[in-house]
Amino acid sequence: MIKDRLENGHAYDGLHKNFRMVMEILQSLNMEELENGRIELDGAFVYINVETVKGKRVEEAKFESHKRYIDIQVPISGTEKMGFAPVGDMKKLTDSDEAKDYFFYADKVKDVVEVKKGEFVIFFPEDAHAPMIDCGDVHKKIIVKVAVKPNEDFGL
Repeated sequence: MIKDRLENGHAYDGLHKNFRMVMEILQSLNMEELENGRIELDGAFVYINVETVKGKRVEEAKFESHKRYIDIQVPISGTEKMGFAPVGDMKKLTDSDEAKDYFFYADKVKDVVEVKKGEFVIFFPEDAHAPMIDCGDVHKKIIVKVAVKPNEDFGL
């Protein structure tokens, strides 16, 4: 997991071939004007989901992880806390949808990171994460999905 300010996004260009493009786009967007929905950047390999979500208490938060995608999460309005833990520490897989690349866990959130407007967090496949903690009733955010292996055929 990585947390930083959007203006420092280029420090992570070398971690993935698409990170430079993603950070340039995130830095140029007028985020407040974005409407909910999906924005295609590179087909199934890189796309943005803009969502308005309802926050939850830490006790309600559920861990998730993804094997095929890296998540870059950016709050548009307010501050969001996100639980995080290594996938290798997760003990209770409760549900999964391999086709949709979602894996859920019953483990309780112990560690959280606070992510403010103007910041981002990157969750890799090795990072379980529990988003939308203590962010209020209405919270808008961006989730960029970056394929771990952009040359694979996902059959999407």
